[in-house]
Amino acid sequence: MRGTLRSALTRLGLTTVLALTLLAAIPFVAQAAPAAASAPIAAQQETFRRGGGLAAALIRSTSELTGLTGQQVLDELRAGKSLAQIAAANGSSGDAVVQAVVAKIKERLDRLVAAGRMTRAQADQRLAAVTTQATEMVNDTTLGQKIDTRLGNRQERAVMAALVQAASEATGLSAGDIVTRLRNGESLEQIVRSAGGDPAAVVNAATAAFRAAAESAMTATRQAP
Repeated sequence: MRGTLRSALTRLGLTTVLALTLLAAIPFVAQAAPAAASAPIAAQQETFRRGGGLAAALIRSTSELTGLTGQQVLDELRAGKSLAQIAAANGSSGDAVVQAVVAKIKERLDRLVAAGRMTRAQADQRLAAVTTQATEMVNDTTLGQKIDTRLGNRQERAVMAALVQAASEATGLSAGDIVTRLRNGESLEQIVRSAGGDPAAVVNAATAAFRAAAESAMTATRQAP
């Protein structure tokens, strides 16, 4: 599937810049992603279960403790340093980074316990696991590379979701059928052409969706909580 995805993107000419810039705002990409829990507590529980956001939290903590911007921390990570090394070189420490993040996670877990969504034993077990994972990540000199790989994978999935949606609308094929055929080795271009569609029209439709999302994001204002 991964090779097919890369091949389809290359043939259809969707640029990397387009994918990187407008990833988060595509409506049909959001529809393809797992639905978020509506209740804040349920959403927090899902976040803990999947381990999402820990790297971002550690980077943010490093930034706050050292005075570096998040981008500066990322640049250092991509240069092969660990968060512990970055923190130590800028007046803090890896332990302090971990402790700051773990303290915030404990507050959230405590709220889950208070709401009856988790037992104290479960919360303690979760906190211990997160502490271990956070400590490993803070001392990992390959964290920057791993983050880039994960982001790249997400971006590719988002772009393919956009293209599949556009191809579905252009050809009348269901998105499920298209995905199945991709997994069976066909390229998106082959699928579109076999259904009498125009690959260029698919690119144009996906590009238009990206552009509309970008224009909306540019003018949007963030409401205060």
